[in-house]
Amino acid sequence: MVPQFIKHCPVCGETLEETLVSVDVKDDVAVCHAESIPALICKNAQCTNKEKYFAPFSYNLIKMKCPEINKW
Repeated sequence: MVPQFIKHCPVCGETLEETLVSVDVKDDVAVCHAESIPALICKNAQCTNKEKYFAPFSYNLIKMKCPEINKW
């Protein structure tokens, strides 16, 4: 993981864990489902933060898996 990325949850301060997630990318009526995208998420069950934090290379991976979506 690259050091400048967020490492701790901004809500509870817990260390974020790298996990592979599935993402639905929408562009008007077009929808693409991309699987196995690396993201950092908070694993604290009591935390209200359900945000997924993506690295720049994750967006490149989504672009490769969803070439028909051109909102980038």
